[in-house]
Amino acid sequence: MTALLYYEKTLAIYQKSLPSNHPWLATIYKNIGLAQISTGKHSIGLDNLRTAMEIRKLALPSNHPSIASICSTIGGVYRKMGDDGTALTFYEQALDIEKRVSQRNYYSLAIVYYDMSRACHNLNQDDVAVKYAELAVQSANKSLPSDHEDFIKLRKNFEQLRTKL
Repeated sequence: MTALLYYEKTLAIYQKSLPSNHPWLATIYKNIGLAQISTGKHSIGLDNLRTAMEIRKLALPSNHPSIASICSTIGGVYRKMGDDGTALTFYEQALDIEKRVSQRNYYSLAIVYYDMSRACHNLNQDDVAVKYAELAVQSANKSLPSDHEDFIKLRKNFEQLRTKL
């Protein structure tokens, strides 16, 4: 049995026993969506990710990191599909939430900035991409040691984009 089948069985059980806006449902919808996307079913997967996002928006405070996470995930799917404009919209939503989180997670913030820099680069907005790449490095610097592989990746991205200007 595949993971997707297990997730779908879990969803059926949760739908019978939990309220329709329970965060666990959002997690299952997200997992189903990611499983579908991994098999190439992007439209169906995105529908499930959007359902997960709507449940989280109903069940959680508007500045909850889980909402930012699902926005980033949806943005990532659009970016992989080549729709960087839509991806950027979802990354901007994630960034707005990350900035409003009371216990700021600089690593998460760095990843959102990195994703935004990649989308902007793909849209030939290299000046904006460099700005976001620099913010990614600055945020990562607050949470990662300078020899951490993710910090090195973010710094390399910034340097490559800056060189192209």
